Amino acid sequence: MCENVINEFTGENRFLSNFYQCDFVYKGLTYHTAEAAFQAQKCSSEEDKIKYTEVKNPVAAKRMGRKEPNLPENWNEISYAIMKNILKAKFSVPEMKEKLLATGNATLVEGNKHHDNIWGRCVCEKCIAKNVLGLNRLGNILMEVRDSYDK
Repeated sequence: MCENVINEFTGENRFLSNFYQCDFVYKGLTYHTAEAAFQAQKCSSEEDKIKYTEVKNPVAAKRMGRKEPNLPENWNEISYAIMKNILKAKFSVPEMKEKLLATGNATLVEGNKHHDNIWGRCVCEKCIAKNVLGLNRLGNILMEVRDSYDK
C-alpha cells in the first residue's frame, strides 16, 4: 500500500503554504498571509506588528522580519508554538479548514529547493546527496492542526 504524501505546497496545494493569500485574524490583527503574521511576532511591541498587516507580499514580509532589531532571545524555542497558533487561526477560516481537512490523512511535507530544512525539507541535489533530512516543522504543524479537528 502506498502512503499518500503531499510533498510540495504548490498548485492545488498552495493553500498549505505560509505565502498563500488568505486574510485571517491573529491576536486581534488581520494579516494577509501566515508569513506576515509569523514575522510580526518578532516585533517587541504591538504597535510595530501593525506594519505587517499592510503587507500583502509574503516575500516582503519575510525580508522585513529578517531585519527586526528586537528578535526575542528565545525565538528558536518559541517559534514552533507561535507558528502553530498562527496556523490554527489561518485554518479557522471555514474555507481554509475545509481545504485542510480535504487532505485526509496525507503526510504533509513542505518540500523546497531553497535549503529550508527547519520548516520544510529541501529536495535539491546537494541536500539529497548529503542525506539531509529536513525537520519539516511546517508540515508537522499542519498535520497537528488538521488532526485537532473532529472529523
